Amino acid sequence: MSHDHLGCACCNLPHLPHLPTLTSGLLTETALSGELDAAFQHAYSQQAQKLTPQATIFHNGHIHTMAADGSDQIEALGIAGGTIIATGTLQAVRQAMQPHQPSEVDLDGRTLLPGFVEPHMHILPSALYKSWLSLTPFLAIPRQQELDPEYSFQSISRRISAALEQPDQLPKDKKGNPWVLGFGVDPSLMMSWEDIGASQLDKLSSTVPILLMNSSGHLAYLNTAALKAANIEDSPSGVLTEIRIAKALLVAPLPKLPEFVACLKQVLDNASAMGFTSVFDAGVGATDAPLVEIGLLKLAAHLGPVRIGAALFTKPEEKALDNWLDHYKPDLDNHGDQRFSIKAIKLIADGSNQGLTGYQSQPYACSHEHSIPEVPPTGLSNYPDTSMFSRMLDKAVGRGWPVLVHANGDKAVEYVLHSYDQVLTPRPGGISEEEAKKRRQLRLRVEHASLLNDEAITKMATLQLNPSFLIGHVGYWGHTFQQTIFGQERAQLLDRCYSALNAGMPISLHSDHFVSPLGPLRMMEQAVFRTMEGAPGKEALNPGERISRMAGLRAVTLDAAWHCHMDHLVGSLEAGKRADLVILAQDPLDETVRKLRDIVVEETWLAGVQVHSAAKSPGEIAR
Repeated sequence: MSHDHLGCACCNLPHLPHLPTLTSGLLTETALSGELDAAFQHAYSQQAQKLTPQATIFHNGHIHTMAADGSDQIEALGIAGGTIIATGTLQAVRQAMQPHQPSEVDLDGRTLLPGFVEPHMHILPSALYKSWLSLTPFLAIPRQQELDPEYSFQSISRRISAALEQPDQLPKDKKGNPWVLGFGVDPSLMMSWEDIGASQLDKLSSTVPILLMNSSGHLAYLNTAALKAANIEDSPSGVLTEIRIAKALLVAPLPKLPEFVACLKQVLDNASAMGFTSVFDAGVGATDAPLVEIGLLKLAAHLGPVRIGAALFTKPEEKALDNWLDHYKPDLDNHGDQRFSIKAIKLIADGSNQGLTGYQSQPYACSHEHSIPEVPPTGLSNYPDTSMFSRMLDKAVGRGWPVLVHANGDKAVEYVLHSYDQVLTPRPGGISEEEAKKRRQLRLRVEHASLLNDEAITKMATLQLNPSFLIGHVGYWGHTFQQTIFGQERAQLLDRCYSALNAGMPISLHSDHFVSPLGPLRMMEQAVFRTMEGAPGKEALNPGERISRMAGLRAVTLDAAWHCHMDHLVGSLEAGKRADLVILAQDPLDETVRKLRDIVVEETWLAGVQVHSAAKSPGEIAR
């Protein structure tokens, strides 16, 4: 398989422009059976002996099955051999479990749920950024779920200055020169929005290269020393978009392979500690060595604490899509253990709303105050030729592939839905009614779907599309969207979860990690209450779009699994499904519990094996 077309020079790729430097600098495809495998075996050596599935009966708690049909709550659950054997009354479960000689777990009033499902994150970039200086707007304690109310350019400057005072601890490039690499910068969430560029960063250091990645992944900020090191002469402002970011990262320091694998393990361990048993990588294969990416995720899934599904990233070139279609088929309904599977194709229509690169029908409300060099005030489209987007979409769904389309701005949503309409609607000279029905059953997704008017919601429902919402847009960015980026009226269109459900579309909630923190209960909370956490009065953003607790819980369990074509294995507690479970200290469906993100995840079980225990893993979860 040829991979030369899968490099990083793509418009608005929000999360992977740096990985070509990682894979070409550290790995080759032949390393999968050598150095890479050894690094994984070393990282996971202490866990190898803990992988025997347990025969266990759980009872005496709140057990919510989340099953589409059948009883919502049951008295007992029995598992053996990594599979759910029986559900129902304690007597019936004990009888069904007799051949397995089970032990019993008294939940003592705690809550048992199916393991949570993260339907959209970016695993390998998240691992890389863990080796960088954290400059995010999220407080490290507790569990990085809250905004830092004192976040500012001054606060991140202090962290950078502290790093510069210890040059021996800084990462070194191939020439041995130290750099400051920082991740998570977000001017839109600062107490006072301050645009960052070379002139500001030069005050921190005029000699040590500084490269800071915006939390959206769509932008980077460099000082003059970093621009010079990367031989970038056409962006004196120091504010780079994706193609130039990739050029800078080609000369920036890289983590050593063992360090990167250790960071990857941390990312997935953190996911498990949050209660996730399945995660979906929404863009694998964007580098010049896609088989290495796939190999990394396969090893991590088979050795680690979560299942991994993946979508194959496709840049805006038909040749890139053709290469995937010629060499892969989606694995949608395999009933094996399925620790790793490729499920979908990923297309990216535009950029980031908080990064001011999402493609809009009218200028950003703050465009007269804040702008990105070389980016129009209406943001960017990856497909100026929308007919090419339609052709690529038609090719993918015509070959039976589910598709995830990243669409943030309202103009991006408009052309994405127009293209979906072109490839999903029967018409003379086009597809038949039978073919249209077949295509619509692929669970085609619109990712983020940030700004949806009534017409867009109606069209999505008619075409049987499925929105997955980055709900942190409401909770974390809602206030700045309302007051600065969009204004009151347009902000009402953000993440319209209730309207989507009311139109008959199953929804899922995602973190887009690294963009926002992992946290299924936090995501559920933000969808249920829609509190703008950055607002002085903590008001709700468009409270009419609040959803019920049960709908929010489904959006991070069964409906998220359904979006990912994993619901035949996980997402609900039903006999025959995998024994992927989470035990919580409190019931998120209890109306008296409001701060859902603070509910303690006491245990996480994958395929009948306890892979996380709060009692055995004290301390806060790392970034």
